[in-house]
Amino acid sequence: MPRRNSTSYTAMIAGLSRSGFVAESRKVFDSIPPFEQNVNSWTAMISSYTHNRQHMDALKLCSVSYGEFFPWILPNSFTFSTVLNYKENVFVQNCLIDLHGKLGNLGDAENVFNGLTWKDLSTWNVMMDSYARNLMIVKALAIFDSMEEKDTLSWNIMISGFAECGRGIEALEFFLQLCRLQGPGTYPNSSTFTLAITICGTYSMLKTGVQIHACVLKRGLTESNSYTGNSLINMYMKCGSIEESERLFYDMPRRDVISWNSLILCLGQNGHSKKAMEMGEKALSLGIYNHNTFIALLTSCSHGGLVDEGIEYFGAMSKSSGIEPFLDHYVCVIDMLGRAGKVVEALNFLRKMPISPNAIAWSTLLSASLVHGNKEIGEVAAHELRILEPSNSASYVMLGNLYRKTGHFEDSNQILELMNKIDLKKEKGISWTL
Repeated sequence: MPRRNSTSYTAMIAGLSRSGFVAESRKVFDSIPPFEQNVNSWTAMISSYTHNRQHMDALKLCSVSYGEFFPWILPNSFTFSTVLNYKENVFVQNCLIDLHGKLGNLGDAENVFNGLTWKDLSTWNVMMDSYARNLMIVKALAIFDSMEEKDTLSWNIMISGFAECGRGIEALEFFLQLCRLQGPGTYPNSSTFTLAITICGTYSMLKTGVQIHACVLKRGLTESNSYTGNSLINMYMKCGSIEESERLFYDMPRRDVISWNSLILCLGQNGHSKKAMEMGEKALSLGIYNHNTFIALLTSCSHGGLVDEGIEYFGAMSKSSGIEPFLDHYVCVIDMLGRAGKVVEALNFLRKMPISPNAIAWSTLLSASLVHGNKEIGEVAAHELRILEPSNSASYVMLGNLYRKTGHFEDSNQILELMNKIDLKKEKGISWTL
C-alpha cells in the first residue's frame, strides 16, 4: 500500500490475530506512527492477546503501555469489556485501579481498591500512584503513611508525586529519607536517582545535583543505566553547565537516542546552535534518531535564528528520514518563525497545517506577536486561544500587554476590565530561592 492509515493497521492486526499470528500482529501494532494511533488499534491489539489466551500480555499492554497515550487516546466500552473478562485476579484488579487512575476516574479507582478483600503491595502502590498522578498528593501521602509494607517503588511514587506538584524540596527530603533507610527492599535504585537528578535540573539545584552525581558514580549507575546518564546531561544543561553535559555524553559507555537528543537540545538552548546541528547531523548519519531528534534540531534552529536551516530540517523529516511531523514539530516551526520576526509567515504556516492547531500553537504565535508588536496577528491568536481555553488568563494578559506596547492603552484597559468582570485572575509567578 502506498499509504496506510489507522483503519488499515487495525484491519491487519485483527486479521493476523484471527489466524493466531500474535507476534506478527504486535509487529504491525508497534509500527503504527503515533499520529495514526487510536482506540481501535489499541483495542484490536489487546483483543489479539486475549483471543489467543495471552491474558497477562493483554493486561500489561492495557495498564502499562496504554498510559503513554493518556489522555489523547481514551479506552471505550469494547476496551473495558475485553479487560473485565478476567476480573477475578488481583493482578487484573490492580490493572483496573491503574487504568481508572490514568483516566482520572479516581472515584472508580477507589471503588475497586475499597472493594478488594485482600490487597498486595502492588495494590497499595497503584492506588497511591493514581492519587499522585492526579496531583492529589495529600491522599497519596495518606496511603503511603498507612502502608505496613513499603518498597522502593512506594518511595519513588511519592518522590515523583511531590515533584509533579511543584514541591521539589519535599520530594528531595523523601529521597534523602530513602537513602538513609538502606533496608531490605527499600534501597534506592536507578529510577530513584534519575528522579532526584531531574528535580535538581527542574529547580536549578546545581550544588545538590553535583552531590547526587557523586553518589551515582559510586554506585556505577552511569555505566549500567543510560537513563541516569541522560538525566545528568539534562540536569547540567538546565543549570547552564554545558561543558559538563558534553563530558558526560562522551564518557557514557552506551549512548542511546535520548542521549543524543538531550545533548543536541542542551547545545541549542544554550546558544550553541551550530554545534547542535553538527551533533544532529552525526545522529542522523548514524541512524540514531526519532521524532524528538527533529524537535531538538528545530528548537536549536529557533534559538539560533537559523530559519532556513530549520525549514530544511522540517522538510527533510518525511522525505529523507521517514518520520512524519506531528503537532510538536509544527509548533517548533511557528516558534522559529516567530522568534525571527516572521510573524506573518508563522500565521500562514499555522493556517496551512494539516493538523488542527492546539492552544500551545496559538499561544506561541501570540507570544511572538507581543515580542514584535504585531497587533493584528496578536488579536487573531488571542481570539483563537480564548476559544480553546476560555479560562486561560494568558490570552488576556498577553493581548493587554500587546495593546500597551503598541500604544493602544484604552484597549489594554478594556482587556483588564473584562478580566475583572469575568473574575479571571492572572496566575502568580513562582520563584525558588536556595
